Amino acid sequence: MNTKKFLLSIAILSTSVMAANAQSQNWKSIHHTPVAVAEENFELPPIEFANHVIYGWQGPMEKKNIKLDMDTLREKGFRALIIEAGYDMPYDYLSEDWFKAIKAGVEEAKKHDMKVWLIDEGKYPSGFAGGKFSQERPDLRMQGFVTCGTIEVKAGESLKNHVLEDYVISAVATSKTEDNKTVFINDHKINFEAGDSDWQIVLARSDFRTGQTRAVNNPTRGKDTSNSLCDYLNPAAMEKFIEWTHEQYKKYLGKELGTTVYGFRGDEPDFSYTPWTPEIINVFKERKGYDPTPYLAAMFTQNMTEFEKRVKADYWDVWSKMFAENFFKYQADWCAENGLAHITHLNSDHSMPACVRVSGDMMLALSRVQIPGVDAIWNQIWPGTVNDFPKFASSVGHLYGKPRVFSESFAAYYTSPTIPQAKYVVDHQIVRGINFFEFMYWAAGTGGTTWMAQDGMKELNEYTDRATYLMAQGVPGARIAMYMPTTTYWLGNNSADATVMSLTQTLLQHQRDFDFVNDDAFNEVLTVGDGYLENASGQKYYTLILPGIDVISEDAWAKIEEFVDKGGKLLVWGKRPDYLIGRTFTQPKLFPDYTKALFEPTTNWTAAVERAMPQAEMTIIKEQPAAQGRQRGRVAEPLPTDSVRYTRKMLPDADVYFIFNEGGVQADFKAEFDGKGEVSEWNAYTGEVKKVNADQSGDKVRMAFSLKPWESKIISIRK
Repeated sequence: MNTKKFLLSIAILSTSVMAANAQSQNWKSIHHTPVAVAEENFELPPIEFANHVIYGWQGPMEKKNIKLDMDTLREKGFRALIIEAGYDMPYDYLSEDWFKAIKAGVEEAKKHDMKVWLIDEGKYPSGFAGGKFSQERPDLRMQGFVTCGTIEVKAGESLKNHVLEDYVISAVATSKTEDNKTVFINDHKINFEAGDSDWQIVLARSDFRTGQTRAVNNPTRGKDTSNSLCDYLNPAAMEKFIEWTHEQYKKYLGKELGTTVYGFRGDEPDFSYTPWTPEIINVFKERKGYDPTPYLAAMFTQNMTEFEKRVKADYWDVWSKMFAENFFKYQADWCAENGLAHITHLNSDHSMPACVRVSGDMMLALSRVQIPGVDAIWNQIWPGTVNDFPKFASSVGHLYGKPRVFSESFAAYYTSPTIPQAKYVVDHQIVRGINFFEFMYWAAGTGGTTWMAQDGMKELNEYTDRATYLMAQGVPGARIAMYMPTTTYWLGNNSADATVMSLTQTLLQHQRDFDFVNDDAFNEVLTVGDGYLENASGQKYYTLILPGIDVISEDAWAKIEEFVDKGGKLLVWGKRPDYLIGRTFTQPKLFPDYTKALFEPTTNWTAAVERAMPQAEMTIIKEQPAAQGRQRGRVAEPLPTDSVRYTRKMLPDADVYFIFNEGGVQADFKAEFDGKGEVSEWNAYTGEVKKVNADQSGDKVRMAFSLKPWESKIISIRK
């Protein structure tokens, strides 16, 4: 063996040993994997990177039945599973017999050389502990801020020292003809003069209110409010949740926790009412510097004043951060202390305005867990659809240095997929940064009667394992960031979402990959270099887009100015921002007359937009045959390459590209890549890696592609 090969062998062995030692910790930090090591692992990726299936427990769950199920799952190519509690079991969820059964199931999985994840709840959403909060700790149930009555005051009438119930926290007068008026409560009394208008005084209070839960212990099997969620904002509630769930699994599973069992998955935690917790006003006063209670009732009126909207935004800011810290981070910290990961996705995570309404700040919440995720349900991702929401979770992963990004896929699909359609759903998400899949749904004892029973399932699993393993290696490669306007949504301007989604499509159709960046990331993980913003993954953004937002924080803006001063490009695409926000939304500052940015008032791809773009990672330079309809002044016909997407990962000695034609027609084109070196094609179906011919021109590589509808290719360019 020559010296070069010997050193390479040592490097591969050393890296492999380190990877083996960190098996269940693959979510902790970016994997700087040499391409030779990735190639060694590609045919059979390490099991810790394996796709998993939801294994729904129901019925008696005897050992022989568990063994038969796992035999079948292995035959279908699954090397990992996640256990979900189901109906008709001979023991209650979270009972001693439940934990004993889980122990037996984990031991059987170990015999099958399978890894296990555990869903943290008896159905969904996470956080009601199978009903224990309602039954044993009703004081820690979820609370909401809600209306509790109205008082009609006609024109010319008045209220003098009108006594309210002592639970009323806030009151506001609303009229069809005038702006809202704050009604101050003093010693449980209010005074009000109607003047020339009719008024309705809306009263508001805190109360125990929960969203609906589907509890496996519910004898009706219904989704209702009989089993309350816990108070997500209260650390005492989370401590009790962990005591009833995670700590019991630790007690019964012992050394298997962190070895055979990799962690817990949360499911759709959210609020159905405006969130409340006993400490929220004290926390609000500390963080914002004023008492919000006189203005909170206005949140339930149709025509809020600008000041009331800003108080509401402050309130959303406060509870969002409490949610992120006291619910998501609390669980993730426990998992980290025990060598585990916490995976979660939120409710309504396909629509940022909807998600903001019930979860506060999606990106902030997901940043606190080890493995952020999304939920692909209801055929949201399907051939012919336009749905880019997986980028929300992958952007969090990239920003915060989290190498694994998760998708629960195929739940509640109206149309069960064929294997080719399922591969489309997988590829659609991989090219948007997802690299860890959970397939729904395998019911215990059924032998697999769902779409996963089809021929080709084993091959799809192996394909997914290989593709996601490779795309979990290295540093993310997009050079563009787009600001996520969560604070604009808090102020009630949901129309900003149309701009964000339009710009998303425009960028992707022009083969410009990007990440979303949230406001908190500017303080927490983004640093400024010479012409770039660098995130916790080591990824560098050379262009930042502000997509028609209303407001941005002063802290974020200060870092953006530093970024521009050091050579970075700022594109204000759409309307200019209106305000900068400091400690509180109630004291906004006008957005400065800033001349160092590039401005494009439309949402079109223009020369100004082109000038703002950094060097492209992949550029389509020729179509075959030449396309028509791109001339200036004509309505452009869609090109086949409009549906070509890519994502790039940067290994220490190679760039890896996942390229996908998500359109319904063949795309023939030549692409230029920013980098030169030996090109290989990675076949995720067979595990084969082979060198391919490519033109080397200066510091670029050029290749011809002919991608059939829904076809994907993976290439590497070895430096």
